[in-house]
Amino acid sequence: MRLLTAILFLTVGLGWAEDVNQPAPELEMKMENGQTVKLSQFKGKPVVLEFFSTTCPHCQKSAEVLEKTLRAYSAKGVQVIAVSTDENQRKDFPEFRKKYGATYPMGTVASQEGYRFFGLSVMRPFYVPTFAFIDRNGMIRQRFIGGLLQDNPNGGPTAEYAAMTKHVDALLKGAPAAARPAAKATPATAKR
Repeated sequence: MRLLTAILFLTVGLGWAEDVNQPAPELEMKMENGQTVKLSQFKGKPVVLEFFSTTCPHCQKSAEVLEKTLRAYSAKGVQVIAVSTDENQRKDFPEFRKKYGATYPMGTVASQEGYRFFGLSVMRPFYVPTFAFIDRNGMIRQRFIGGLLQDNPNGGPTAEYAAMTKHVDALLKGAPAAARPAAKATPATAKR
């Protein structure tokens, strides 16, 4: 059992690092207004991309952090985008916006696109919220599957915003991602 656990942690750790400092794959997003937007259209801007679900409590809490990030960094060219892998949730976006104060662009992608975007096996659970920090050149510099606060998923908006600003500031400086410790096997977030 200990060997299996060690292999699982090693596998999870390797999975976390495989797409950091790699080009972001193309992602076609169907936006709330029905228009299709490609991620590559934002090349030249740092992008904070969140995969979320309108029904996920952690995603609902992250909405405040994303909105605060948008207000603090949009003048510096940072683009915040949230996408759901459930195309039926597009109808829930207006209520989500009203309830959580989200003004950043939202869209949907096909359910398998989250797996493809991060190079994950469909045999592995995909947790939300998941974040990708993409630099001006379209390179993924950091990613967080299951939320920004891996060691303390219930750390609250202040701790999450502090983590968010650290990663956005690194994007603005053009710094490559630093090595990160392996992720925990079971994030306390919603599974898609």
